[in-house]
Amino acid sequence: GRLFPGVSGDEIEETGMKEWKAKWIMFETCPENVTPVFRRIFSLTKRPESASIDICGLGFYYLKINGKRVGEELLQPAFTAYDRTVLYNTCDITEFLTEGSNEIEVTLGNGWFHEPGEDCFDFEHAVWKNHLQLICQIYADGQFILWSDTKWQCREGKWTYNSVRFGENYDAGAEEKEWSQAVIAKGPGGILKEQKLPGIRIQEYRQPVSVKNGVYDFGRNLSGDVEITLDGKKGDTVEILYGERLDGQGNIDQTLIKRHCDIPRNQNDFYRKGSDEEESWHPEFSYKGFRYVQVKGEAAVRQIRARVFYTVFKTAGGLQCSDPVLQSIYDASLWSVKTNFHHIPTDCPHREKNGWTGDAHMSCEFALLNLDMEDAYLQYLDSLADCQWPSGQLPCIAPTSVYGYNYQSGPTWDGALIFIPWQLYRFTGKKEIPERYYEAMKKYMRYTQQISEDGICKSGLGDFLPDESQEVCPAGMILSCFVMRMAQIMEQISALLQKGDEKEWKALADYVKAAIMRDYYGACNRTESYLSCVLFFGLSENPEKEAKELAGIVRRKGYRAGGGIFGSVYTLEMLTRYGYQEDALKIAGQKEFPGWAFMLQNGGGTLWEHWSGKKGSLNHHMRSAVGAWMFKALTGLVPEECEPGWSRIVLRPCFSDRVKEFSAWHNTPMGRVKIIRNGGRMCVELPDGISAGVYWKGSLCEITGRQELQLW
Repeated sequence: GRLFPGVSGDEIEETGMKEWKAKWIMFETCPENVTPVFRRIFSLTKRPESASIDICGLGFYYLKINGKRVGEELLQPAFTAYDRTVLYNTCDITEFLTEGSNEIEVTLGNGWFHEPGEDCFDFEHAVWKNHLQLICQIYADGQFILWSDTKWQCREGKWTYNSVRFGENYDAGAEEKEWSQAVIAKGPGGILKEQKLPGIRIQEYRQPVSVKNGVYDFGRNLSGDVEITLDGKKGDTVEILYGERLDGQGNIDQTLIKRHCDIPRNQNDFYRKGSDEEESWHPEFSYKGFRYVQVKGEAAVRQIRARVFYTVFKTAGGLQCSDPVLQSIYDASLWSVKTNFHHIPTDCPHREKNGWTGDAHMSCEFALLNLDMEDAYLQYLDSLADCQWPSGQLPCIAPTSVYGYNYQSGPTWDGALIFIPWQLYRFTGKKEIPERYYEAMKKYMRYTQQISEDGICKSGLGDFLPDESQEVCPAGMILSCFVMRMAQIMEQISALLQKGDEKEWKALADYVKAAIMRDYYGACNRTESYLSCVLFFGLSENPEKEAKELAGIVRRKGYRAGGGIFGSVYTLEMLTRYGYQEDALKIAGQKEFPGWAFMLQNGGGTLWEHWSGKKGSLNHHMRSAVGAWMFKALTGLVPEECEPGWSRIVLRPCFSDRVKEFSAWHNTPMGRVKIIRNGGRMCVELPDGISAGVYWKGSLCEITGRQELQLW
């Protein structure tokens, strides 16, 4: 019978639910942090023509059928707020089944569902934390043939400890226990929904470029883990440490990737040999951010290679230019985005692995220019909406259970709920995306007035992490500017969706703007940060004059960057907009501290959290908006003037002698757009159905198809 009596199949699908014959099951007496293994032996009278499995194992699962691993995805299912939403995976298993006896085996790891270690983010106190649990059901030739229930067996696996942050302990020689019977579990609480976003897969295997005293250098900052082959006696153990820095003696220094000094371990794996033979192993229920790996212990390392993995995205665009410094910054920005996406956009792949909202929206435009991110961003936004409180308040990380509501949240971070859907709409033309989040957006915008007074918001972070020597505009100014910008976007979305509350959002935007002008415009020190903010948010009463003043400041500073994550990019954007592109290119390309090129001097190939690199993480994508600026500045693309879905494109080329050649492209819903410069010529290639307005030699030219333009 149906799981939902009296509810039709159509109604089930509309509510996002699916008919489940299966039950959540668990191994109730499994010791803490040991991996439970579930199995079921069943028989088939014939091999099915088609078969599939719906499966969710929390936190992460590892599925085998008849001794073979199913699928290439790692760390499944994707992380969500499990008390609200739980994702399951559907896999084709036709090739794994056979006539006669079959065995299905599922091993569960803690993942984010049962975080064992204490840190400042409180996941060890998550409301959903419970015994690891499994639900699955198999269809063969359109019929249910097997589902999780108390007929399944369970026993302890060979992982004696596992944590997505802190690492894993694996005992290859652990004695296999007798099988017990599974029991019914209460479930995590959230609604089961099919996972739509792409999975995590191995992207490459990487060999170390050098080794010294047991420390292997893989030549680049990565995310993933290592696969290691060991020789030695049964019972020999090794410790595998991961990190991105070395100390003065050449050993891995994990100090800055441990959130607090009292954390006993972070990114450490331990392996115990199970025989006297050569053995190979890799972790299964965690990932690490690292450049260096150090192996200590009794067994000898015969082989070691890095498994580089992150969420799989189709390439949607790219840029190649003739300036090697700018190209290296662009490539580092993209690498930082990719290696910080493990089902959610994380801040860093080692210390925290949290889905910080500010980082996510700052890198959003750049990511969308290069990668097909729609499904992944929709799932991230769903998690953010799941975490919203009834008052409208948002956390600064998503998914979350406890942490993030009362520290670092505020308009500069919370804006992800509005900025990311708006960018998705701009890139795809799909109205249903802002529609999907409109009620949550509206609730949040009304909440902003709870944390504001007389039109000014001071709750949250300002222009985050500038170089310590740089003065940034007051936090209340930029926080209030974010509220104003979000209200302006809400006005556009309301009109687009015919919600009828455009006047409310226009009135709010006008009210906040008046308050900013009253309290801040002309009343602050005329710093680079202040002027770039004034220009970016449209506050200037004389933008040409203030843009010239901004250009003068950056010249006197010797084209050093160093602003916060917002203002540093606003400076580049505004200099480019008002005719000072050469100055912007000099800032981006200069190699001295502080600057983006300076970050690449150590060869890590990623962007840093702090300009100096002496603190924090060496792999942070929150500064990758420099890549979006570069794409737009070199090509002349003006996304805010383009039609949603790229049905019409606007180009304002302003070419530089510094970059005499480039090739850029982006896959729009209508097809590929390509923009090429080769010396004195520019070529624009458009797919059928798209036109472009090109501002060329003082006039607007309308072009379609392929058009070659002479620069001089």
